[in-house]
Amino acid sequence: MGGLKAWLAIAALALASGGVAHADAPGETALQPTAWVQITPAPVRLDGRLYEATCSHAAGTDPAYRFWFHRGTSDGLVIFFDGGGACWDDVTCAIPRRREAERDDDGFYKAELIPADNPNRFNGIFDLNNARNPVRDWSFVYVPYCTGDVHSGSNTAHYTDPDTGEPYTIEHRGADNFRAVLQWMKDNLRQPAQILVAGSSAGAYGASTHYPRIRAAFPRGRALMMGDAGQGVMTQAFLDQRNSSWHMMLPREIVPRRLAITPNVDIVARLAARYPHDRFAQYTTAHDITQSSFYALMGAENACVAWTDAMVTGLAERQHAPNFRSYLAAGEMHSILRTPRFYTETSGGAPLAEWLADALRPNATGWDNRACENCMVRPTRCLY
Repeated sequence: MGGLKAWLAIAALALASGGVAHADAPGETALQPTAWVQITPAPVRLDGRLYEATCSHAAGTDPAYRFWFHRGTSDGLVIFFDGGGACWDDVTCAIPRRREAERDDDGFYKAELIPADNPNRFNGIFDLNNARNPVRDWSFVYVPYCTGDVHSGSNTAHYTDPDTGEPYTIEHRGADNFRAVLQWMKDNLRQPAQILVAGSSAGAYGASTHYPRIRAAFPRGRALMMGDAGQGVMTQAFLDQRNSSWHMMLPREIVPRRLAITPNVDIVARLAARYPHDRFAQYTTAHDITQSSFYALMGAENACVAWTDAMVTGLAERQHAPNFRSYLAAGEMHSILRTPRFYTETSGGAPLAEWLADALRPNATGWDNRACENCMVRPTRCLY
């Protein structure tokens, strides 16, 4: 690898998905009634169109797509969208993370399913034996990610390798993949009394993209959407390129076709207004190194400072909605719901695990906006 790609690969070292646990290879767990089960979604025809689940088709990768299901003992359902970077142009899509990659930061986006996509050894809300886990008894649908489009694309995109000049294609089919997963859910799951739609990093955007479709399929009971480390701070240049490359399938109930997509269009705030009886939550650290590094890739100047400023402004705007709360933690770490830090994070003024438990209670007693104190000064020097 040389030239521009090599320089950007060095930059990718900042794009780690901090704290993600390692796991067994797919298929090792016995298929018991309460065990995690790996499922290959069947093709589904909707409105005359055939949707077949697939990964990115990046060179040298496995296109096979699967998701995981765990049946719990209570009448609650977690739908979790996983993260794994993103790509949107000739350069970023030319640096995928493949199965053999040793680190989370070996590419700008996860291009195929990898051994670490197995949820059996995840921590955080996936620790089903932890008494502090408010969803330990719930059923889970875990939606892996391998399409570079924050679970929201529906396009075969054509790019050119900036080093070799060779053309290549990427299947940005995250939205199509979830169509197939959701059909399986509708065919196999009953209406739950309570739903948590959550996602980490790129998965936070997938949670918001697909929330209206999920609520249409499962309209009963209480619902909470929680975004983890996906605050929606973006440049206009990125938005324009993203929409072209991915054909991003934004929920039309929230974002009408006539609406111009700008950095000020807040999908989460629009969801909160559309579903006033549901609850919406966001978690981030004050200086998330992965989110601010991607902001730099999007062309933002002085990105590590500008991202924090825009994030704080965005959270303040969302807090005008009576059904939205945020948890702002100290530091630079990226994502938390799959990690043991879910149980140890208290810098927002309350334990995060208890904050989520409060959000899930019928009357949401104690569920308030939380923010770290004296945490706006960046702990390390800003280099981008």
